[in-house]
Amino acid sequence: TLFRSLRAREVGVPQEDIPLLWAGISLITTVFGAPLSALSDSFGRKRFILIAWIAFAIFYIAMGMPNISVYQIFALFVIYGLFKAATEGVEKALVADMAPPGLAGTAFGWFNLITGVMLFPASFIFGWIYESIAPLYAFLFSGGCALLAFALMTGWVFKKKS
Repeated sequence: TLFRSLRAREVGVPQEDIPLLWAGISLITTVFGAPLSALSDSFGRKRFILIAWIAFAIFYIAMGMPNISVYQIFALFVIYGLFKAATEGVEKALVADMAPPGLAGTAFGWFNLITGVMLFPASFIFGWIYESIAPLYAFLFSGGCALLAFALMTGWVFKKKS
């Protein structure tokens, strides 16, 4: 949240408009969260999440581009809101789908533990790259991590069992 706001500010979004960006994300997530989660029931959660992660990668790579305009930042924040709407409920539903019978609570515990534990190093590395090298490379790092997650999910986690 901090780095996306900082980047928007660096690009030229007025300080007083930064809360409007986050309010817009919240509105988009609220309006589209339930319909997109319901769509994943028929489309397939795995494909849905993989497509959303590609959107996430595009968002982060585009956020780092040096000549990005204020209008493009607003458009990217809309994409980010749609990403959140498309994944928040669907990821939890996928955890429930993949959990062994009787171990859904344990699966959610592990999901939240791993997510929380990985946030610190991800934020630390991103912040170090942002401050020490350049915002472009920090956002490329995050986009690259999303593409790596996509590849791992496609080739390892979602691999068809023979």
